[in-house]
Amino acid sequence: MQFSLFSLPLRYFSEVARTGSVNQAAQRLHVAASAVSRQLAKLEDSVGVPLFERQPRGMALTAAGARLLAHVNAQEAQSHGLVQQLQDLATQQAQ
Repeated sequence: MQFSLFSLPLRYFSEVARTGSVNQAAQRLHVAASAVSRQLAKLEDSVGVPLFERQPRGMALTAAGARLLAHVNAQEAQSHGLVQQLQDLATQQAQ
C-alpha cells in the first residue's frame, strides 16, 4: 500500500514536477486537473513565490520550485525509511 506523509498540495506539486503537466499529474493521481491547479495555486500563494513557469506545452520548475522539489524528495525518502522502521517494529513485536 502506498502511503504519503505529505500534504495534498505537496503530493500534487511533486507529481506535476515529475510529469511536467497538470493534466498528466491529474490522470496519475485520479483527480480532476482543476483540483491539481487549485492546490498548486494554494501552495504558491502560501510560499509567496511561483513554483512553476506556465509554458504552452507544460510546466517547468522555477528555481524556487526546484529547491522545493529537492526538499520534498529528501523528505519523502526519510518518510519511507520511517514507515519501514515502524513496520519493522510492528513485526518484531508480533514475534
